[in-house]
Amino acid sequence: MTDYRLDQFLQKTAGVSRKEAGKIIRGRWVTVNGETVTARDYKVSVTDKIYLDDELLIHNNEYRYFVLYKPAGYVSSHRHDGHLSLFTLLDEPIEDLHIAGRLDADTTGLVLITDDGAWSHAVTHPKGNQALDKVKKVYDVELAAPITVEMIRALETGVMLNGETTITKPAEVIMIDTLHIQLILIEGRYHQVKRMLAAVGNRVEKLHRAAIGNITLEGLAVGEYRALTIEEREGLINGRSK
Repeated sequence: MTDYRLDQFLQKTAGVSRKEAGKIIRGRWVTVNGETVTARDYKVSVTDKIYLDDELLIHNNEYRYFVLYKPAGYVSSHRHDGHLSLFTLLDEPIEDLHIAGRLDADTTGLVLITDDGAWSHAVTHPKGNQALDKVKKVYDVELAAPITVEMIRALETGVMLNGETTITKPAEVIMIDTLHIQLILIEGRYHQVKRMLAAVGNRVEKLHRAAIGNITLEGLAVGEYRALTIEEREGLINGRSK
């Protein structure tokens, strides 16, 4: 039977970050089998009776779902290939975990991690799911050259990517300033943001994924992660966005 650190267990069952779990434990809010525990590395198992305040925490012994704030320089795979693997940021058994929607090593932001293959396939290959086809992916983009009205118009209409035969679906562009935009997509082609900006004659200098549907990075520092709530993971599949 798998043993967990107490802070790991809170991450899984209470939907908090590791840092928040530590604060809760040190604050004497957690009891294990009737005893208050203040050590975050205290070992517990799924058979223990663990309460947060007066609420019994139930461990889902099936699939796991996480959102992680990816730093730059980490690759979205178990293999390192000269880079750090983002899985090294997880204080979890990682053997069965995989990424639902990878980011390049130099890209930062929101990454979904799970061991539920059907769920990740639905998220990354939404064809046929009308709800998922409309899920918005929000990117903060720093550009190499000032964006023009013509570039924005092309992105919002749809552009032809190099090597493809159909134009992209219309994107939403929010201009922060001439070198910074927020690009909102409802599809997920390979390297889509970088290729779209290249198609209009610009180049991405920095890229950050801020949200996927109803899931954001709120409350997470760079390198932190937390468990998804039931509402978040079901809301994503059902196409509910914030």
